[in-house]
Amino acid sequence: MSYPAPFLPTFQPLPNMMSRPLSRVMLSVAILGTIACSQSQAADQAVPFQDVVGTFMQSHCVRCHGPESQEGDFRVDTLSKDVGGGTTVNRWLEVIEKINSGEMPPEDEPERPTAEQGAKVVEWLAARIEEGRSARLAERQPVSFHRLSRSEYANTVEDLLGVRYGVADPGGLNEDSEYHGFERIGTVLSLSASHIEKYYNAAEQILDEAYPEKPIESTIVRKRALDLRGGPSREQIEELEAQGLADKVRVDMWPGHHIQGGRPGPGNDMLKNGGFFKVRIQVSGMKPPGGRAPHLTFYADKIDRLLFEQDILAPEDKPEIVEFTCHLPPGANSFELTNDVPGPSNLPRSGRSGNRPFFSLKEGRIPWQIKLTDEEGVPLYPFLIVDWVEWEGPIITDEVAAKRARYMPADGAKPDEIRECLTRFCEDAFRRPVTAAEVDRYMTIVNEELAAGAKTQPAMKTAMLGVLCSKDFLFLVEGNLAQPTDTLDDFEIANRLAYMLWSTMPDEELLKLAHEGKLHDKQILKEQFDRMLADPRAARFSQDFPRQWLQLHKLGMFPPNKELYPNYDPHLERSMRGETSAFFQEVLDQNLSLREFLDSDWTMVNPRLAMHYEMPGIEADRFQRVPLSDEAHRGGLLTQAAILSLTSDGTRHRPVHRGVWVMESIFGKSPPPPPANVDPIEPNPVDSPKATIRMKLEAHKHDANCAACHRKIDPLGLAFDNFDAIGRWRTEEVVPNGTGANPKVDASGVLPDGREFAGPAEFRQLLLANVDDFNDTFLKKLATYSLRRTMTVDDRQSLEAIAAQSRDTDYRVRDLVEAFVLSDLFQKR
Repeated sequence: MSYPAPFLPTFQPLPNMMSRPLSRVMLSVAILGTIACSQSQAADQAVPFQDVVGTFMQSHCVRCHGPESQEGDFRVDTLSKDVGGGTTVNRWLEVIEKINSGEMPPEDEPERPTAEQGAKVVEWLAARIEEGRSARLAERQPVSFHRLSRSEYANTVEDLLGVRYGVADPGGLNEDSEYHGFERIGTVLSLSASHIEKYYNAAEQILDEAYPEKPIESTIVRKRALDLRGGPSREQIEELEAQGLADKVRVDMWPGHHIQGGRPGPGNDMLKNGGFFKVRIQVSGMKPPGGRAPHLTFYADKIDRLLFEQDILAPEDKPEIVEFTCHLPPGANSFELTNDVPGPSNLPRSGRSGNRPFFSLKEGRIPWQIKLTDEEGVPLYPFLIVDWVEWEGPIITDEVAAKRARYMPADGAKPDEIRECLTRFCEDAFRRPVTAAEVDRYMTIVNEELAAGAKTQPAMKTAMLGVLCSKDFLFLVEGNLAQPTDTLDDFEIANRLAYMLWSTMPDEELLKLAHEGKLHDKQILKEQFDRMLADPRAARFSQDFPRQWLQLHKLGMFPPNKELYPNYDPHLERSMRGETSAFFQEVLDQNLSLREFLDSDWTMVNPRLAMHYEMPGIEADRFQRVPLSDEAHRGGLLTQAAILSLTSDGTRHRPVHRGVWVMESIFGKSPPPPPANVDPIEPNPVDSPKATIRMKLEAHKHDANCAACHRKIDPLGLAFDNFDAIGRWRTEEVVPNGTGANPKVDASGVLPDGREFAGPAEFRQLLLANVDDFNDTFLKKLATYSLRRTMTVDDRQSLEAIAAQSRDTDYRVRDLVEAFVLSDLFQKR
């Protein structure tokens, strides 16, 4: 496919769409002395520079770094008082580091400040720097450009052309940059040359699948168990076929057993162009009493993607047919079926191997084959019996075919017909009306291709390639350079609402209302909010928003040590993440209070997570709401395994990280940066008495420079010391090295305001007393996610008004989200 000269300018970002260089130093606002007191926070922000920093500098710094002397060529008296917005931010960062580390003021200073005085200056400076950073990230030019995230790109392409592009597959799109977990901040999602190359390649592949050179017929291909299982020779297969037994052969899969060969078959080109496929598997699954159910996974190894997983419970003589739909790129035709459950380590080596075909457990076994059931036929291990795998595809629905036909003129079409199709494609891709000049740009590409001898479809695809790589498709564009305004137009509101709730482009109804200019009407906007939240696509909001707000991308970042946590597996990790999403979905659907996030008497589990939590009786392989007793020791978000695991390092729990997570995710604040070269907590010496991490943290409190911050951070994390690195309840901390018995867990603590707690249950009750603070944080996180920018002091009045509405409705989550959507803040840039 050629790229004529007029094609190239459509890829070049405008000057005001380029991201400004962002500081690599991640500083956050310091949490104030009392978690509960938001009024004291406002008061601290109002304290002037001179009262906090100026006086400190004059007393302890100017003598060596002022007009008379500049040791290290460093002056503090000339630094800008505009700490977060001036040109001396990096200098102020040096000041923070010097005070934090205790290096300055030096030890020979006649009147050295106390650690508390230094901590107060550090907190004030860090808060101002973060405010300045937030302001820069939220800075609004006359036109704002917000690049689609990877998942938004995939969803939009699918809605536009019926192609599901694998953005995370090898060779897909670059990973999105994030800011405090959020992947949608416009000024963070920059555009580089590597991005453009990836978008070129993606658009080519998408268009080739949507408009193949030759139509691909949908076919059905079945692989028998005999084709899946290695062992029988060609002669044995022919003998079985002659006896009419070939289709009766089955594959028995013990724990951990996997079989290659899910590919459709040689000579079949059903995957030549990629597309959507239905996969059916006839399978039985036997579960041992009190044990795990066999877990079938279907994995595309060429693209490193899990396509399907499910617990299977079906008798040998009554197999079930599981069916799922997946999208695969061209050539992704190598697959692996696995019984993804652990078993005895010797099972794979001594499993049911050999050339003897397997028909039924009743047929017995070769002496060296593993025994899967006892004499009564009761399963000894969770195992599967697979009969066949069937592929159907590529599948193109009538709706998708009609949509694609709207954009593609027939060969030999007249220029007006081509222009009409191109206009439709531009409008749908840009998610707004287009001008004649915009269409002219792409018509020039078509005409040049036709003049060079190309047929209509290839010429049209070249123009469509330009559309899919243009800024108007890749970015959500807000504002008007000719008529600057702070208010969104109807199409911008439609896009903001669709990408908030669905993570994809507006649908036909929403765009129709935008064309009619009705989306500024609050009643109509409410009706659309209700309609869209009831749509299955709204499940993306319940997945993407809590994933970013709660920083679930960190889950699995440090895989747990297999020796310490042998029961941890990928299925459990996915189940952990699923609990949090399902929990959020339930709170939203039932319009429950924000309090449920802090403490609840229920949660959402599937069988794998229920086993992890030691909850018996959960059989159905889906997330379901279950009540929590006091003995479960759980409730709300903070005791969910995902949260407890993402704040661990794979070997041990990390109370400080857990405390910082509570600060950031529940109270919207972060501690100032720690001093450089802080010594890590060392493993317990083999010849010393066993000590908990809490005991080791006490050493930091003897360092005055560390104690000021740790007094605020540590209690928030130590409250959850009864949970290990993968979220299991415990009363003792297992210490691998050292002498004596494992020490008892101490999860008590004292908050900075003096309130005490004896463990996680009491701590959650204290959090409930601060629900107003959590209300403010949740709203800011929601606004950051939805508006694609950070919140600044200029947004405070609008946020406070919405927070007040939330208090009036008892903090009910759906009501809060609705109040935000109907607010003036939602309709402003």
